[in-house]
Amino acid sequence: MNGKLHFTHWWWLLVLLAGLSGCGDQSYLRIDGSSTVFPITEAVTELYYKQAAPLRVVIGVSGTSGGMQKLLRGEIDICNASRAISLNEAAAFTAKNIELLEVPIAYDGIVIAVNKENNWAHDITVTELQQLWRTESQGKKIRWRDLRAAWPAQEIILFGPGAKSGTYDFFTSSILGKAGAGRGDYAASESDNILINGIKSNKGALGYFGYTYFKENTDQFKVLAVINDLQPGAQAVYPSPDNIKMQAYQPLTRKQFLYIRRAALSKPEVADFVLFYLQQLPALQSTLQFVPLPEAESLQTQTQLLHLIKSNEARKAD
Repeated sequence: MNGKLHFTHWWWLLVLLAGLSGCGDQSYLRIDGSSTVFPITEAVTELYYKQAAPLRVVIGVSGTSGGMQKLLRGEIDICNASRAISLNEAAAFTAKNIELLEVPIAYDGIVIAVNKENNWAHDITVTELQQLWRTESQGKKIRWRDLRAAWPAQEIILFGPGAKSGTYDFFTSSILGKAGAGRGDYAASESDNILINGIKSNKGALGYFGYTYFKENTDQFKVLAVINDLQPGAQAVYPSPDNIKMQAYQPLTRKQFLYIRRAALSKPEVADFVLFYLQQLPALQSTLQFVPLPEAESLQTQTQLLHLIKSNEARKAD
């Protein structure tokens, strides 16, 4: 991530080692999940450490699905999620009598990116994306000309998130109709930076990742407008903040979330961290370039959290 709010890996190692070697009563807040939500959580945590922080926060990145699995096993307290919880995941938590709190934090759009030297493609249709990513295309070399006759015969090299990524789940669900569907023979990575470097290095490349990484690397690649041609009268729509916030960029607009074990919120320091997180989002928006929730929705989320905190306090008092 670019900018002043970036943490280096050695900093996180130092935090972890300091906690392990420090006083034994130090409390930990464990967070894992989406690489797309990670920069927001990372930046909030930096601000949190400037306060008299009672918690040591340890953050990992294993993708939304990986984070949900850790949350289910009790290995973490909060899952960063770049998609809503799936029905199967929700059923697994219910089966273990684990209650979760879903906290929306921002909007995001999945951008379709190509190499900067690509001077022929300016938009792409949902039907063309289906042709590229469907299961039937597994093992086939597809050229740009196969999508549109006016485009060159250069082979399309595909880049995308790995199977544990919430971006992968959302993209396959939105474009192919089922999460996890589609071909598997593409250059996959949980790291958006690796995807960006791959697209930069291949003139025929096409890939997808979250809007936040697009805003941080606008000079690294070119982004295509999307035409949702499955709907009548569809126009090419670019993934701008307004188009994402107004949900005009379809079908690739989504929300980002925190999923929190409700039991963890019974600890005042965890509840305070989550409330601090929500309160810092407006100040971080311009730096991190994520698309904020409407103010009314953000305030409603904070009000609901405060109500839950007070309910927990009342229950303890009894």
